[in-house]
Amino acid sequence: MTATTKIANPRDIAHNVMTLVAELNLQPTPQVYHVFYSYLTDEIPELSQLIKVLIRNTQELDEETVFRIYHKFLGAHAMQQRLNLGVEGLQAAVERVEEAVHNVIRETEGFCEHLDNASDQLNADDVTLEVARDVTRGLSSATRDAHGRYSEFNGCLDEYHNEVRRVRSELELVRRDALTDTLTGIANRKNFDASLRDAVTTTMETGAPLSLLMIDIDHFKNFNDSHGHRAGDGVLKAVARVLVNSTKGADTVARYGGEEFSVILPDTTVENAAKLANKLRDNVSGQRIINKKTGKDFGKLTVSIGLTSYKLGENILEFVDRADGALYQAKQEGRNTCIMIQ
Repeated sequence: MTATTKIANPRDIAHNVMTLVAELNLQPTPQVYHVFYSYLTDEIPELSQLIKVLIRNTQELDEETVFRIYHKFLGAHAMQQRLNLGVEGLQAAVERVEEAVHNVIRETEGFCEHLDNASDQLNADDVTLEVARDVTRGLSSATRDAHGRYSEFNGCLDEYHNEVRRVRSELELVRRDALTDTLTGIANRKNFDASLRDAVTTTMETGAPLSLLMIDIDHFKNFNDSHGHRAGDGVLKAVARVLVNSTKGADTVARYGGEEFSVILPDTTVENAAKLANKLRDNVSGQRIINKKTGKDFGKLTVSIGLTSYKLGENILEFVDRADGALYQAKQEGRNTCIMIQ
């Protein structure tokens, strides 16, 4: 599958992106998706050429390589540059629209004046057939000119609307990237804070239960020191996948910081949250970390989990601190366990 300059249907693009990502055995994180979306639409020729070369040379495109490509061509700095260009293009489009509006107004005034003159000539008592023919030819010419101006104006409006849509799309990507952890593809700490505020507000308004899990990968520092940061990154991504695959759509899975994750559970009682926490713990412990290139087995993972539920009216920091306290207790009691504090 290769990049193309134009794919008319965005659904076709999305389908082709997911197919290609699956063929390359990559996780469809927002960053990976964005890289291959850009590749297939050829929106950044340098990116498309690089991906094409890597695929042609059968070089393995692992997630780390894709992330580097993402940050080079689509990261915050690159995105800001593209946004600046988009804004400049939008401003230029606005100027062209303003000029087209001015021309249309001027053309309309001239056309109205031409109509008035034609009306005077045709209403004259001594009008002749030849004069009437000349007036008709003049009106026909003026109408063609007016139609041309209106067509030009509509073209400028279309260009302006396209620029607006493009800048909106870029802004949405920037917003999404600002709320996404670049390594794991899940929500980052900023996203966690905003999602938790929203969840607490909803709970205050409706009285629905709200639970929170704080999750820490056991002995992660030792794993990093023994096997290296790249293997450690693989562990973080593996845990993130398990958490996402084990929760439902309304839940928010976030990387809280380092090797610590969190799961916000709206409309979930503490009892059901405890069941989910143990399910997550079992699902993680069922994973084995294996180096794709060497086949080396690093063993299995375990996590410690702290759990609590929100008390109506309490400060959000108290809520988070209680979950953190439960996590700390779980680690103190031997890890690979879940502790609930009410």
